[in-house]
Amino acid sequence: MDGPWLRRLPWALLAGALCLACARSPLPAPPRPVLASVDIIAVGHGDSILVTSAAGKHLLIDGGEAEAAPAILAVLRARSACPLDLILLTHPHSDHVGGLSRVAEACGARQYMDSGYHHESRIYAHLLEILERRGIPLLQAEAGRQIDLGAGAVLTLLGPPRPFLEDGPEGANASSVVSRLSVGKASVLFAGDANAPEEAWLLGRGFSLRSTVLKVGHHGSRTSSTAPFLAAVAPRLAVISNWPDAPKHPHPETLERLRAANAQVLETGREGTIHLELDAETVTWATANHPQHQEVRLP
Repeated sequence: MDGPWLRRLPWALLAGALCLACARSPLPAPPRPVLASVDIIAVGHGDSILVTSAAGKHLLIDGGEAEAAPAILAVLRARSACPLDLILLTHPHSDHVGGLSRVAEACGARQYMDSGYHHESRIYAHLLEILERRGIPLLQAEAGRQIDLGAGAVLTLLGPPRPFLEDGPEGANASSVVSRLSVGKASVLFAGDANAPEEAWLLGRGFSLRSTVLKVGHHGSRTSSTAPFLAAVAPRLAVISNWPDAPKHPHPETLERLRAANAQVLETGREGTIHLELDAETVTWATANHPQHQEVRLP
């Protein structure tokens, strides 16, 4: 028995063996879907953070100074985030509230929430006037409240304290709305400008603070990010919103505490806008200056 069929037999057997080996080799796992993203927008000395869930919900935390509004609106439009589902103001200092008036007018929002801390500020009063004129409902943040963003993403409010901890220059900071975004095992803690007294209050409340990423409180000021607080949060990545080469933000003492906590530090002043993507198992990040995604290892 001879002929072309027999001459092709060894190659047929080899191909079959290769196919069998392929069948026995594990196929690469399909990529896990991104369930939420976070854009920590480069607004200089100030905060503005867009949270987007895979369910299409958009939450803006703070709005930087007034001059930051164009940069914020550019990100919102790029993410098709208008109108926003919620604007959340952590506290009414100008570097957090300044750009929100223009954002509310140009983008719109279905709801607005803040701490309810009384602050004599024309900028803050102007924002409230715009919200009233546009018919945007005002809500008050309460510790323990959960906001379901869909697709498994939940924002839990951890502050502000009730009653407020202090008045005076640090009163608004100590009354910051602190919140934690969780998606499966991945999480981001947004500390606003919470100072040492509020951090101590949070530790005493027994909240789950442990988070993959920490948006560092008060731009890296030495009055925030105490060692006990960082030990409870245990962040793998710490993000600071600041100007490039700002003399006091972040403070060297804060950077030393972050290094002692084994957190990798990113600054918007150096990196530009920082983009995080969360699935149920991992957090990846990229920045305007380093666009290739890198993975944050979860413990």
